[in-house]
Amino acid sequence: MEIFEKDRLDSIFIIEALRSGIPTRLSTERLPDLRKKLTDKIEKDLDSFDEKNIPAGKIIWGQYGQGKTHILTTISHKALEKNFAISRVSLSREVSCHNLFKFYTKVAPRIKTPDHNAFGINRILLKKTKYDLSDERILEKDRYIHCLPQYIFEDYYYTNGEYQDKLYNDLIGVRIPISEFKRIHKNYHSELPLPKFEPFKETLHAYAYFGIMADILRFCGYKGWVLLIDEIELIGRLGRVSRLKAYLNLAWLMNWSNEMKYPIYTVTAAATRLQDDIWFGKKNNDRDIMPELAEEKYGKRERKIIEEFFKKAIDNDSLTVAPATTEDLTELLNKIISLHENAYNWKSNIDSKEIINLMGSQPTRTYIRGIIESLDLEYLYKEKVKIDPGELIEENLEEDESFFVEDENNG
Repeated sequence: MEIFEKDRLDSIFIIEALRSGIPTRLSTERLPDLRKKLTDKIEKDLDSFDEKNIPAGKIIWGQYGQGKTHILTTISHKALEKNFAISRVSLSREVSCHNLFKFYTKVAPRIKTPDHNAFGINRILLKKTKYDLSDERILEKDRYIHCLPQYIFEDYYYTNGEYQDKLYNDLIGVRIPISEFKRIHKNYHSELPLPKFEPFKETLHAYAYFGIMADILRFCGYKGWVLLIDEIELIGRLGRVSRLKAYLNLAWLMNWSNEMKYPIYTVTAAATRLQDDIWFGKKNNDRDIMPELAEEKYGKRERKIIEEFFKKAIDNDSLTVAPATTEDLTELLNKIISLHENAYNWKSNIDSKEIINLMGSQPTRTYIRGIIESLDLEYLYKEKVKIDPGELIEENLEEDESFFVEDENNG
């Protein structure tokens, strides 16, 4: 009886998650994967991932409403099942990739681990001690582009209370003034002065924070750090120089520059309009101007990285979300019908193929809305109620023209 009740409650949770448009781990597990060929490629990367093999990340391309966000959700659940820690963000006015340290301040506090629902890893770090660090690469000399986060992490295990909290917050991007850190260090290491080092510059040394956090996650027992970045088409709203910085940062995070030595794997999702608007089909598109700009501002190495970035972004290894087939949609809608019946203990007369034919060519999420609304109406009124597809079709949400545009002089 308990097994039956749990199954019914699970069905209710899945239906309500679909109704709200928020995919959950449970719904991802129970519903058919319409993009299995695509997610299998990501799984293959995750399975081959280890300290000596950091697979190149992926961009997932697709039209609005074709399921890119749902795929990222599926990937996040699979990564957690494989003992990775994950951070998932969508680009916006507040979250962009052109300033790598600011981006870090958005992803580091949003780390989720397989063994806890809350964000963050402080609870895990508190279970360890400084003696656990002896065999870790975290303290390896020249492991990072700058030594400051190394010293901060080491001192974390020599402090307690408020000081320890401040050092943890620094590690997730809430930086403490260097004078205060030196004072904290002196309080606990009066006999061991802090070694001299060059000033930490966020614009140059953000890689160090990404690197040490990835190593910390390995120290905590996880396989690595998976970054999931949605809506990267919004990079197109940045100024020219800022777009260049964003491309260079993505190339590093996705290991497309073959320079990633930390356990980080990155998957991004982008609407194809990024290609349509600024990569192709017009003079002075990014594929033409960015390599020259990279060499002009940074050098030949960066030019090569940018050229490789655009090649990899659209080559055969890139992933594209194709519209779901009728067979796949039928399987999905039939499963939703079964879950709805199980959740509310009734029997439906709805034909999923009839719903698909009625609605015509639509994004997958619109079919899901249609089948759930049809099921709800039949359940409530005990008769089939014909839905109007026009009321289910969502308008494209376009940003206003001023969105995310930056002054070139500041870019």
